[in-house]
Parts: sequence; C-alpha cells; structure tokens
Amino acid sequence: MTLVLDKFRSLLPRTKTSPSGWLSFNAPCCHHRGHGADERKRGGIIFSQGVAFHCFNCKFTAYWEPGRPIGEKFKLLCTWLGANQDDIKQLVFEALKTEAVEYKEEQYTAKPVFVERPLPDGSLPLVEWAKIIQGEPEEQNYVDIIQYLVSRGYDDPFKHNFFWSPNSGYEDRVIIPFYYDGKIVGNTARKTNKGKPKYLSDHPSQFVFNVDEQKEESRYIFVVEGPFDALSIGGVALLTNDIADQQARIIDSFGKEVIVIPDQDKPGLNLIDKAVHYNWAVAFPNWENDVKDCADAVKKYGKLFVVVDILKTAEKNPIKIEMAKRSMIHKLKLE
Repeated sequence: MTLVLDKFRSLLPRTKTSPSGWLSFNAPCCHHRGHGADERKRGGIIFSQGVAFHCFNCKFTAYWEPGRPIGEKFKLLCTWLGANQDDIKQLVFEALKTEAVEYKEEQYTAKPVFVERPLPDGSLPLVEWAKIIQGEPEEQNYVDIIQYLVSRGYDDPFKHNFFWSPNSGYEDRVIIPFYYDGKIVGNTARKTNKGKPKYLSDHPSQFVFNVDEQKEESRYIFVVEGPFDALSIGGVALLTNDIADQQARIIDSFGKEVIVIPDQDKPGLNLIDKAVHYNWAVAFPNWENDVKDCADAVKKYGKLFVVVDILKTAEKNPIKIEMAKRSMIHKLKLE
C-alpha cells in the first residue's frame, strides 16, 4: 500500500462496505456540479492496486494507481473530501515517487495524517455545561446524560472527556471526541435512551480510537470493538468487528503485544478470525453469558479483574484460538 492511498483513506468519512468491496458514503461532488447534496450514500470507492471513485448520482469519476501522476479530477475529489493545498502537494509528491523505474512499494509503519474535524454544533465538555446549564430549559436532558454515564459505571463522568450538545439530534446523546496526535479528528455520539440510530458518527475511515492514550511503558495494547469498551480498560477501539490494513499498521506501530478482546456475540467471531490473520493474540475471558463486552465486564467485575482475566486467557497459537473460539460458540449458543 502506498503513502498516497493511506493519505487518501485518511480523508474518507465513515463508509459502508458492500460484499463486492465498494465503500459507499455521501458523495462530496454532487453539489459542486449543479446537483443537490447527496444524502443517499451514492458515492462509491474501491481499492485494488490503486483507487477508483464513482458517483452514482452526478456520474463524477476519479482514479489513481501507482505509476501515474495525480490528475486534476483526483485532486478535486481530495479537495471536496477536505484536503488542503499542503495535503494535495504531498499526494502529488508521493505519486511522483511511484513513477520512478526503481520504485518499490515500501513496507512501513508510519502513522497516517488525519484531517481535523469539528464536533457537533454547540458541543462543550460536561464539566463546562455544569457551570451554565442550571435553570436552563435543557437542564433535564443534561441530567439524563449524567445519569446514563453513571449507569455505565462512570461514577464521576466529569473526570472523563465526554461532551454534550443541546442542539436537535444530540440532546439525548453523549459525545465522545476522537483524538489523534492531540487534535480532534472525529467523534461518535451515543444515544442514551431507546431509539435508532444508536450512534451518530463522523470520523475517518479505518480510524483507531484512543491511540493518543496508549502509554509508552505499557507492554500490551488491548484491541476492542467499541469506544466505551476501550475507555473501560485503556485500550483502543476498531469501531467495527473487522480489522483493516491501515488499522493494523497503526496498532502494530506501537511495537507492543497486541491482544484482541472480541465481543461475546456472533459478530465477534469475525474479529477473532481477523486477529489470527494479523498474528495477534485473542483473549477469551471467563465472563458470564449476560456480559457482552469489556464495558459490561468492568461494570460487573471491576477493571483489575477484567484486565487480569484478559492476560490469563490470551492465546496466540492459531490452533488454540480455534479451539477456544469453538468453546465460545458452544457456551453462547452461537451455532
């Protein structure tokens, strides 16, 4: 994978992957070409040796592969995705390298660069709202947010970096900012009562949550699916039950022993298989059947018990992992 493709991936919003490998999201080109803004995820991208974009609404296309210069249409696409002129210059420079006869694709562990993104309008840290919300019409919504976090095991929500916005669509959601190199590059907003969607998210494709909080002196890096799980044990979250190449490079770049803790459900089985693919260890904690993930486990058993259990049950041997996976399937009746 070239630096050009990794840089381009960092520009992408959250995408949905089809069985054929296409990534779909709201096309950024339509309103620049005389059409209405796309709200039906009609932009499609596929990666192979290079990258191809096609808008199924306004029919805009762009393509790049190693050995070719960055074309004007590809530059436009990157700009519409949020790239600035320095980003474009970097893409052009890296693409030029691939045109050289002696060019060989490098294996590297450098972290990608992610573009800063604002939080939802009106967002402030919970501790800031505590100073100004009293007596306001939205005070009860704010109290509900605090009570939800306490119910999730956060006895003092103000110690954590949670945000809230009273604006429509976010009044019943706790906002978790996504940091990378000290900058906010995305967020997810978790609904605190019943209803869908459970999460409203805006973050780069193939992002790894909570990397900024990983300690240099730590021997292990715990990999989980959701942000609350990561926060509960100080790990990182994939934000899915899959592992993409860019995510694997980011995680491996820490040079630590990687332990994946899958959710105790059927989708978690896929995460186990992907962990084996990247030669990572997988933990099979001794949790009761009503405990689905790390956040639930920490609330029920405490962080120390959960971390010790993860370390005790971690397996790296593929045969032992497969055996433990089958036991998990039987225990949870996932056949």
